[in-house]
Amino acid sequence: MPLNIPNLDDRTYADLVDEAIAMVPRYASGWTDHNPSDPGITLIELLAYFTELLIYQLNRVTKETKIRFLQLLLGSNGDAKARWTQASSAEVDEALRQAVLGLRRRHRAVTCEDYEYLAREATEGKTESVLRARAFVGRDLRTTDDASRDATTPGHVSLVVLPASDLGQDRLDGLLAQVRDFFEPRRLLTTRLHVVKPFYLWVALGATIHPQPNVPERMRTEIRQKAVEKLQQYFSPWPGGGPRGEGWPFGRALYLSEVYDVLDHVEDVDYVEDVHVVRMSIREEPKDDRTKIGVQFALTSVGIDSRLGAEAETGSGRLLRDGSGRLAVISLRPYELIRIASSVEDFKISDSRNTGDSITQGTGQ
Repeated sequence: MPLNIPNLDDRTYADLVDEAIAMVPRYASGWTDHNPSDPGITLIELLAYFTELLIYQLNRVTKETKIRFLQLLLGSNGDAKARWTQASSAEVDEALRQAVLGLRRRHRAVTCEDYEYLAREATEGKTESVLRARAFVGRDLRTTDDASRDATTPGHVSLVVLPASDLGQDRLDGLLAQVRDFFEPRRLLTTRLHVVKPFYLWVALGATIHPQPNVPERMRTEIRQKAVEKLQQYFSPWPGGGPRGEGWPFGRALYLSEVYDVLDHVEDVDYVEDVHVVRMSIREEPKDDRTKIGVQFALTSVGIDSRLGAEAETGSGRLLRDGSGRLAVISLRPYELIRIASSVEDFKISDSRNTGDSITQGTGQ
């Protein structure tokens, strides 16, 4: 798109004469003869004539003028000037456009928005690229314990980088190093920048699912797998996940009401009840009993919404309850993302055809 050059030649000879005559009563009230035969009017018309000529010349932006402007933007360079002199007017216009666009680009990382924008630019067009990033000023997220990560550390900036795809450790380390090298000449001199991988809160959710009436047995056994896939898709940090389909936002809490809504939209599901947390981990996808939630006391039922045994591993205050004591929210820290670690065994299918009893399909229970 060419640069939009303003039109400076927008005042005609007649406009200039009329404006000057309109000012006569204000500055010379005794001057009443405004006919062309008056010497004063003749002088006004003469000055208007030369003013129109000057405005016309000012509005003519020549190729030489554009080349001088390019030298001002890009620095004086004799070889470049000679090349632009031989170039066509269209090529000079394109060079000028690119120079102006270059001035609009972010070259320094100062604000959080700068870091997040430049992080994507650092790997644009590369095999391993950054999908999105989140910057935290005054945080050192390289540490392993929550207290140190949440403490204020002046002079430090931590940039959490989410790759465009789920990468292995070696490829992820290479991506982080590439982003870190990109920021080295762009960060402020006294800033200590830390580029780190995403922090995930792995959560395995369970529920009792009531299928639609008259659903074939073959379809009933597939509902649990569809439920797992739907949850993994909705709470995914990559495109397609999250309320807006842009990926789960950094630090956004998981509301169990959303889990109910997602499961209710699974094909052949009538309704869902007893959504609960089965396992939870901040280090890796929980696959064993070490991260299982323990027995719930003085609330509703055993194994539902309880927290014993996993408090130290995931940090305190993760599970927030409503007034009745039921689990309502799983909170995240600002730099964390949700990952679903549920398996089909975590869901029960209620056989409404047999007096409403709940059975677990395919687990032998």
